[in-house]
Amino acid sequence: MIFSKLFRSLSALCVLLAFSQQVAAIQLKGTTDMHDPSTILKDGDRYWTFGTGGGASNFPINALYSYDLVNWQRGPSPIAPNTQPSWINGKVPGFDGNFWAPDIIYMNGRYYLYYSAFSSTSGMKSAIGVMVTTSLNNPSWQDLGMVFSTVDEPKSASGEPVNVIDAGVFRDVSGNVWIVYGSHYAGIYMAQINPATGKRLNSTRYGVVGNNGNWHEYEAAQVQFINGYYYMFVNLGECCAGNQSSYYIVTGRSTSPTGPYLDKNGRSLWDYGGSTVLSSSGNYIGPGHFGFINNNGQNLASIHYYDGTTATGWPGRLDLLQINMVDGWPTFTRSFTLNSTANPPASVSVRTGRAVITSRLSGKVLEVANADAADGANVIQWSNLGGTNQQWDIADAGNGFYTIRAAHSGKSLDVFNFSQENGGDIRQWSFLSNQNQYWRFVDAGNGYHGILSKYSNLALDVSGLSTADGGDVIQWNYLNGYNQHWQLQYVGSTSSAARSSSSVASSRAASSVATSRSSSSVATSRAASSVATSSTSGAPVLSGTGDYPSGFSKCADLGGTCSVASGDGWVAFGRKGKWVTKKVSVGGSIACTVAAFGSDPGGNPNKCSYKR
Repeated sequence: MIFSKLFRSLSALCVLLAFSQQVAAIQLKGTTDMHDPSTILKDGDRYWTFGTGGGASNFPINALYSYDLVNWQRGPSPIAPNTQPSWINGKVPGFDGNFWAPDIIYMNGRYYLYYSAFSSTSGMKSAIGVMVTTSLNNPSWQDLGMVFSTVDEPKSASGEPVNVIDAGVFRDVSGNVWIVYGSHYAGIYMAQINPATGKRLNSTRYGVVGNNGNWHEYEAAQVQFINGYYYMFVNLGECCAGNQSSYYIVTGRSTSPTGPYLDKNGRSLWDYGGSTVLSSSGNYIGPGHFGFINNNGQNLASIHYYDGTTATGWPGRLDLLQINMVDGWPTFTRSFTLNSTANPPASVSVRTGRAVITSRLSGKVLEVANADAADGANVIQWSNLGGTNQQWDIADAGNGFYTIRAAHSGKSLDVFNFSQENGGDIRQWSFLSNQNQYWRFVDAGNGYHGILSKYSNLALDVSGLSTADGGDVIQWNYLNGYNQHWQLQYVGSTSSAARSSSSVASSRAASSVATSRSSSSVATSRAASSVATSSTSGAPVLSGTGDYPSGFSKCADLGGTCSVASGDGWVAFGRKGKWVTKKVSVGGSIACTVAAFGSDPGGNPNKCSYKR
């Protein structure tokens, strides 16, 4: 443990020394004219963003791409000049053919682009449609039709119509897809999207930003989950006036994707709240229309601004800023260095199929604790006992990334709760095609690999350089240490994929395993009571997010002793949704310590609880 902390401290010192000089602001180059930029997505070797068009006869939707996020070029408009989907004529009469403020999301192997059409020739009318392609680099766009329109949306309680523009599409931590939409008039609303169709899932909508259904001046909303909260980013002030623009970005946060979103003073954004996080600075005038990209574990925002170096401030230009979290709230800086996949080393290809994944440091294998099949089950290391909860199905996901799924459950290796922090937990979860469920391999030499998350760019790491059964597996900066090196040992046939957790428990109860993991040997090696065993047979499913699993009762604090007066049962050790269990016989006891349980699942202060 001391060596681990020293090693990481020295590594951090080297990083600080390397960046001791002031970092210059990122300056985007090439074709950067852009208004209302979308989320930035990567297709192969190219990054793409889409924005408000440059005119129906020019490019009805603006498209820019880059190989490095710095040098940008114009791409083809997803909608050809002087054309538009036919459904628009009936919903937005008088539309001029120039589309506004698109946003994009990747679902089920396709890119879905949500675009806005607006007209005021016969009263305010607007709509959002969606189109789809399997490739951004070689697009073949297909329009899927209308998603929302002013004509079809119910008015607010105060009688205001909904101005259906400014789509902002995002996923929540459970993989559900949501869209925020609206500007001025009735308010900004949220609805759920069906990933199978790209259309609205149902008729339910949530008012999330506005003036309680009355006229307001918010627009350009987008939501991003960061470190435990959903943050709503939205604009106020005057847009589209060049260097006279007063646009600025405010935010609020929520623990639920549907709100309420509260600012720093606790005021709801539906009640005209909002804490200012970005406004004009020097030649960067009127920043607006927040978008997001996770750049190898680095949170970046894309915005437009008006160029103070020109006579009028036009054109609006694309900009990138780094998001830093201070006391739970976002701050923005232009002075940063882009994270690069060149350090750590580039990805390498590995063989697909079923494999045991073995730690170079300990010789233990990656396993789902207790052969649990539930979402959120912890991933740890343990001696290789041959169970399918210690085997992983590796599949090529394209672009150098892989999925890694537990053979006993079919669930994915997952960076829990979308953490981007060192020490973030690794769990299993139903496969939702989220970035925190994709992994890449780097060559560590001598047949070993580092395994890095696509989402956080952090590596699978045996916490505290543990060599013990039950050592927790977390994510950490890739330091090329032995506790971050893993060997893939392929096990041949995948016909046993559906093997149940009970058969895994049986594999642990085999005679040879029973000898190595009997009550007495566990008591000796892991300081447990002679009546406490680590058998998983009959283990309860653990659920909940508090200090104790659902159905369990407190029996001891850290350092105490948990005694069982009547009835055999299970003792859970941990907190905050992270636990390991031991079976305890009637009349027995177990110390509420890391030594007794061989794991530190929840971090100090762990607690013990009991269930018969």
